[in-house]
Amino acid sequence: MKHYKQAIAALLLPAALTTVVQAQQNTTITATIKDLPAGQWVYWSSQGGDDRRDSVQTTAGGFTIKTNIAPGEADFYIIKIGKPYGEHNVILYYLDKGNITIKGNGPQFKDAVFGGPQFVKDNNDYAATLKKAPGLQGRAELYEKMNKLYAEKDSAGLAALQPEMERMRKESDSLTKQWILQHPASGIGAPLLSYLSDMTLEEKESIFNKLSASAKENGPAKRLAYSIRVNKLTGIGSMAPDFTQNDTLGKPVSLKDFRGKYVLVDFWASWCVPCRGENPNVVAAFNKYNSKNFTVLGVSLDQPTGKEKWLNAIHQDNLTWTHVSDLKFWNNAVAKQYDIRSIPSNLLIDPSGKIIAKDLHGDELEKKLAEVL
Repeated sequence: MKHYKQAIAALLLPAALTTVVQAQQNTTITATIKDLPAGQWVYWSSQGGDDRRDSVQTTAGGFTIKTNIAPGEADFYIIKIGKPYGEHNVILYYLDKGNITIKGNGPQFKDAVFGGPQFVKDNNDYAATLKKAPGLQGRAELYEKMNKLYAEKDSAGLAALQPEMERMRKESDSLTKQWILQHPASGIGAPLLSYLSDMTLEEKESIFNKLSASAKENGPAKRLAYSIRVNKLTGIGSMAPDFTQNDTLGKPVSLKDFRGKYVLVDFWASWCVPCRGENPNVVAAFNKYNSKNFTVLGVSLDQPTGKEKWLNAIHQDNLTWTHVSDLKFWNNAVAKQYDIRSIPSNLLIDPSGKIIAKDLHGDELEKKLAEVL
């Protein structure tokens, strides 16, 4: 399912990378979409970490968005027509200064064509590169089919398409890497690089260092630079940075309190379905090895209003180890300190405080513990 979600993100990118504002200059997005009725709400929000949400109503056949973004804060935005998520009503959009147009015959954003400044032209060139690639023919149809199977909860059908989807994803990643290296001054280079799924941060750093200074003046580039810095501090073989956060009773707990034991720092949340699905594996490992100098420290990314759900999930899933959280969702201080961008995620620390493994899921966790204990 992880790669399926990445595939959907990859599908959105070529059609969506299209705007951002440096400086406090006005950005206007003018959409002309055939048969789009008046009176619908269009919502847009930044993916860069701020909580701003804006909206505007459609007129007959289109809508206009006007916004301002601070210097160096160019970023991905989600633009969505209506509140429910539908097949063609949402798009991931990279905003930069200038006047951007969206034209299409509908429904909604289906087959929309973008026009505007250089970053839009770069995006169109990148999209054309993927579209004409022999190895990616039929990709849109494949993703549409996977969307349908996902909606129908057809796991067998999705599994059957997985090998071809994986092949196309790898082909797309390869072409994306080539495009970035051929356009080192493009503002969409770092955003594209951030979406390459199977590339290590070390590999991304090598490409990132080849981009021009101006190409790094946007949100995705800054986040990637931060991830690279944190990775050097929290990579396998590094000493795990200490942290302190309150447990379920409000008592401060520090990572250093576990020195002398093998400890799995497990990032999860009660609302995270994959996390809840992984919990039985963590429980099995804890029950098997907790008498052999091993324990777990759960760090929850539950929301400010989610304490009861957090506590209920601990009880329901039989998570009988120490748990901490500041209940700040994705702004959890420990998650940000360790640059955790998806969950479930974990890291295994040895008795000296050194990180010896990361993201051990399923049988991988048990195998690693059997190796070291």
